[in-house]
Amino acid sequence: MSIDMVTVSDAVEAFRRALSLRRSARTVEAYTTALRHFETFCGEVGQQAAEMPLQEVTPDMALSFIRWLQDRNPVSATTLDNYMTALTRFYRWLLLEERASFAIADYARLQERLADVRGRRPPRPLPHVPAEDAVQALVTAAYAAPLPEDPKTPKGRRATLLRLRNIALIEVLRSTGARVGELVALRRTDLDHERRAAVVMGKGRKQRLVYLDEKAWDALTQYLQVRADGATRKSLATLPVFARHDRGAGSRVLPISTNTVRAAINDLCQSAGLDETITPHLFRHRFATRVLRATHDLAATQDLLGHASPT
Repeated sequence: MSIDMVTVSDAVEAFRRALSLRRSARTVEAYTTALRHFETFCGEVGQQAAEMPLQEVTPDMALSFIRWLQDRNPVSATTLDNYMTALTRFYRWLLLEERASFAIADYARLQERLADVRGRRPPRPLPHVPAEDAVQALVTAAYAAPLPEDPKTPKGRRATLLRLRNIALIEVLRSTGARVGELVALRRTDLDHERRAAVVMGKGRKQRLVYLDEKAWDALTQYLQVRADGATRKSLATLPVFARHDRGAGSRVLPISTNTVRAAINDLCQSAGLDETITPHLFRHRFATRVLRATHDLAATQDLLGHASPT
């Protein structure tokens, strides 16, 4: 199809499809959100993206879009960074696919201008690390959760498993530095029993090993033993490591969500009487800080966290 016949919406959709072949669903969603805003911008400054010829997309238009965002639809610095990344990737794709109406030199100047926009922003603050006594109080609260009066009833069994699961979650978060999304996606086949580790899928679909200390591994092992997944007659390898234990799940072994983890930790914070709110991601900050202090090795810390950049 000639570039004269392709609209901005056509190109955005083609880019989204190409992106989905090599990027995670989360990345595709984030880039799509940014480009939907770009399509809205097109409609306000020219004509609807579904009608605007792709040849009208220029580097100057990208810069105008950033100014429009800051004026009409202010977003956080992090979100603006993500939007600029999505836009530059879209422009780069147009060049590679020979769909662009601009030259590569124009694209290089766009990158420099966007880098300048990033450089004018104040530096990001250091991440918050929870107080060590607050973390220990949270762990203690998990172990102190009361046992059911009759663990043999369906309700009692759910309560028992819920308690053991929450203990295992807290211990694994504490000892691995894994992202909460990585933990809820774990399947039993991802566990490495010899090394007391787990294979997690990080951002960009990159795999890495996270290591559990003895206390975390014991908590996880006890939880899985009491769960007795063999009774489901399903392949253990396909079952989630962390499962739901609510009435709605019944006897099915269903994975939990990141919101479930956040709610569980919030409940434990209240049980521990903490004034400080501890989120799952703060365990990751704590882990990074402790590793860096112990090793003084930024590269090793970066690898353990699964970060593409040490920044």
